[in-house]
Amino acid sequence: MKTFDYSRADSPGGAVAAGGRFIAGGTNLLDLMKLEVETPERLVDIGRLDLNTVEEKEGGLLIGAL
Repeated sequence: MKTFDYSRADSPGGAVAAGGRFIAGGTNLLDLMKLEVETPERLVDIGRLDLNTVEEKEGGLLIGAL
């Protein structure tokens, strides 16, 4: 596995500003990194953000990232 930077986002905007690939529970990105199928330089943990909502919007659904 190649080296990478890791950070935890404190807000959705902070996650986007940090750049890199997002990671949260239930992802297999780390497995792909071990096999070097994926080689991101930075991982941003969004697991603690409040992104687990489901809302009705404009005749459809807005489903959060978690």
